[in-house]
Amino acid sequence: GFKGWGMTSGTLAGLLLSDLITGRDNPWAELFSPNRVKLSNLSTLAQQNLGVAAEYAKGLVSSGADTSPETPGTGCLVNGPDGKEAQFRDADGVLHRLSPVCPHMGCLVNWNDAEETWDCPCHGSRFAGTGEVIHGPAHEALPKKE
Repeated sequence: GFKGWGMTSGTLAGLLLSDLITGRDNPWAELFSPNRVKLSNLSTLAQQNLGVAAEYAKGLVSSGADTSPETPGTGCLVNGPDGKEAQFRDADGVLHRLSPVCPHMGCLVNWNDAEETWDCPCHGSRFAGTGEVIHGPAHEALPKKE
């Protein structure tokens, strides 16, 4: 479902709708108004979306490493036999080969040395070294490669 947001959003929608019908003021009405996006804000919206497009394009043309990570607890994008792979070597020395494509919107993930995670630069999804979702917006793990 909505990972906990369904109940919250449903409750908020009920409060907003009942207040709109009865003519009461609601502190969240302006935030959720479909008219909140003004023409003067379109340049900001365009800049934000161009940033996402730039990250997507950068992932398509960037090159990966030619060798797998050797040190336990490290990961990197590697040029595999079928294209780029997200590879992570765990504490036991086992190499995990994953698709580097974020299942949310298709951007390529990057290895985060500080957190030992795969991070999507487009919308902020974060994955464990072995591919499991830590937090979204992605709902699915990075697919494993054979």
